[in-house]
Amino acid sequence: DSLKIARLIQRYPKEELPVVPIPTDEEEDNRRLCTEHENWTKQLTQGKNRLHSLFTQAGLTHITKKAFKNKNIQRSFRNFTSRSIQKGSGTNLKGFRFSRTNLKLIEEEIKETLKKNQSYVQTIMSMPGIGIITSLAIMSYMGDCKRFSSAKQAAYYSGLVPRVDISGDTVRYGRIVSRGCHAIRRVIVQAAWSLVRC
Repeated sequence: DSLKIARLIQRYPKEELPVVPIPTDEEEDNRRLCTEHENWTKQLTQGKNRLHSLFTQAGLTHITKKAFKNKNIQRSFRNFTSRSIQKGSGTNLKGFRFSRTNLKLIEEEIKETLKKNQSYVQTIMSMPGIGIITSLAIMSYMGDCKRFSSAKQAAYYSGLVPRVDISGDTVRYGRIVSRGCHAIRRVIVQAAWSLVRC
């Protein structure tokens, strides 16, 4: 890689090489928040799925994943289950609570971060389906969008363009490409699905 870079530098004058903006410390911290939120959300979902699986094995099919939001129902889990399920659910319930607590802390930190850029966040959140997590991802990875020369370039960066197969006169458009910024594409697709469900 270093040899390739050296060859590029020799072939092209410095003025012709593209300028790549380096993220600021604030942007790096915001990106860390996006990653941590995604990781804790995944762990929380895994915890819900494990608990749901334990209760289904015990024959408690009336307890759904939505029931884990209610604290009273979580306390009543101990009364309904057998001893073997009680031991398994105890450990998983502790992990579930730990994940939920950390996720709440991260969300509070995200809210504090977004308060610093109130006008930018209000502009982004004025779009339907965009919430605090999506606005943080857009703010962290795209910033003020000055580095993009066009909207098309920003769409390609975020990975929100269709796959195009061109052969002769035939043009086929497919699903969105799998390239691009994962953090932005993930939250924007979720925002789109939330609008579809409404």
